[in-house]
Amino acid sequence: MDYIISAVRTPAPGKTQILLKTVVSDFEKNVGRGMVTFGNTGLIISHNPIENADVMEQIQDSFLEGNSVSESLAKQEADCSEPIRFLLREIIATIDPTKRASNPKYIQRFMMRAKPGKAIDLLEGLLKNHKISDGNFNISAIAENPGILIMSKPVDHFNEIRKVSDLKSFRDSFKSKGGADLSELVASMEGRIMRIAYMNRGA
Repeated sequence: MDYIISAVRTPAPGKTQILLKTVVSDFEKNVGRGMVTFGNTGLIISHNPIENADVMEQIQDSFLEGNSVSESLAKQEADCSEPIRFLLREIIATIDPTKRASNPKYIQRFMMRAKPGKAIDLLEGLLKNHKISDGNFNISAIAENPGILIMSKPVDHFNEIRKVSDLKSFRDSFKSKGGADLSELVASMEGRIMRIAYMNRGA
């Protein structure tokens, strides 16, 4: 897989449960592989893995022609307070299969915006830390803005979520093993914890 399309939905007041059920049902019946999440922000976000650039182009061509996907999205937007937003992410590195959560209920993400001129350095630092951790997290980049990199990890239980108070020891652990100090490369960082409502990793 090379890409992930994330669809961000903002439910209209009183429509969160209805919209979540609609999105999950659509994945169960029509989409299959992927993930649907929701969180304290109120957003409902789906993630569809795309094998390669050719498949990405085919999906867009089909959407422009008006297929069942566009009809399904139009139905979902009726329960949204604003149009569905789409983000295209490039997959840079993935969790080692032996370290995957067996039945994940949550996914934690850290979205990092590189300092001006430091996008490549931040990417190299993340990849270095990924190697040191033996592939303990995913890395992706916003395709339209390679200066925004995302570190993510699904976990089985909420008590496995990394706390803010743990971040310094987390950083120090990487540094002690020769890893990169990302704080010198990041202009801003946003954390997000989402509950997984649906997940299908596929074959």
